[in-house]
Amino acid sequence: MHDHSDNEYIERYKRHILVKNIGGEGQKKLGKAKILLVGLGGIGSTVLQHLAATGIGKIGLVDQDTVALSNLQRQTIYTYGDIGRKKVSVASKFINNLNKNVDVTEYDLFLKAKNSSEIIEEYDVVLDGTDNIEARELINRHCLMQQKPLIFGGVSGWEGLVSLLIYDNSACFKCIFTSSEERPNFLDCSSEGVLGVTTSLVGTLMVAETIKLICGTGQLLTNKLLICDALSGATEVLNIKKNNKCNACRYANS
Repeated sequence: MHDHSDNEYIERYKRHILVKNIGGEGQKKLGKAKILLVGLGGIGSTVLQHLAATGIGKIGLVDQDTVALSNLQRQTIYTYGDIGRKKVSVASKFINNLNKNVDVTEYDLFLKAKNSSEIIEEYDVVLDGTDNIEARELINRHCLMQQKPLIFGGVSGWEGLVSLLIYDNSACFKCIFTSSEERPNFLDCSSEGVLGVTTSLVGTLMVAETIKLICGTGQLLTNKLLICDALSGATEVLNIKKNNKCNACRYANS
């Protein structure tokens, strides 16, 4: 933990502390928070930069990929020299260089049914920056069972789905995307074209939602889906309802 009378602490976070609805108490809450980030691609690259700069106390990084040349178009923490290196290793070093007070845990793996539960239970909030439906549904299921808030983002070209928050008795991922007919490209974007700035936009808004949740302020996106289109400059928020026939919710509550 930080010494909150320390001059370096005040100097680093003073602009945060001055923000309405954060203040000193909010900054202390951020410093105690434990966030699990799943996926260190375009969205994850942006998310971890802002989480570290914000002063989150502990960040868990989950990804088994290595850096590839094609990543550099949108995954802004990586450089030519990182090609072939493990993403968790590069990302961990990036965070340490940005904020030495953040405790980083590396999980050089892909989440599977047998390891998800024990990893997720160590954290307060889970951020999903993965690029396939199977991983998203797995994360959703385990967050539901453990009643962990889950924030996800998806991108396709110029458009992004931003920060659906799953919390308490709200709609879950499967409630909304049961048929996978609604905006499937956002949920499984590994083969889709992706604009770098869109992943940054989505990642930034996911962190904003995280800060609101931790600090207990603002209007959360519970039961809401924020959709942004950078090409047209338009944003809309859809109201979402919990699906009483959702298999994931039923399974988690059984």
